[in-house]
Amino acid sequence: MASKASPAPIDLQALILTDEPDSRQFVLRVGEYRARLEYDRDGDRIFLGTLDVPRPVEALGVADVMMEKTLMWVEENRLKLIPTHPTIKGYLRKHTAWQRLLLKGVQV
Repeated sequence: MASKASPAPIDLQALILTDEPDSRQFVLRVGEYRARLEYDRDGDRIFLGTLDVPRPVEALGVADVMMEKTLMWVEENRLKLIPTHPTIKGYLRKHTAWQRLLLKGVQV
């Protein structure tokens, strides 16, 4: 009896983060799924809100990859970060190097 071949692993680092400014969200497509991170902008400030990762791809580490790609985008665009959701704040507490992007006076 032949066994089914496992699907090829997804290279999350190769996925492209898309900014959808009209809906104020970043999107990371993982196969047929869309992980998304809501945001608001005010001048040179960006407020990161709810991070939504579809359950079928949660275990792949999509949330961490999406956060990393988003924070790189924030840095490249020279924005000041204001996290508004506990998930985002928790990521920044765990990955302290990214705290350099925080608006002066904002703590996590």
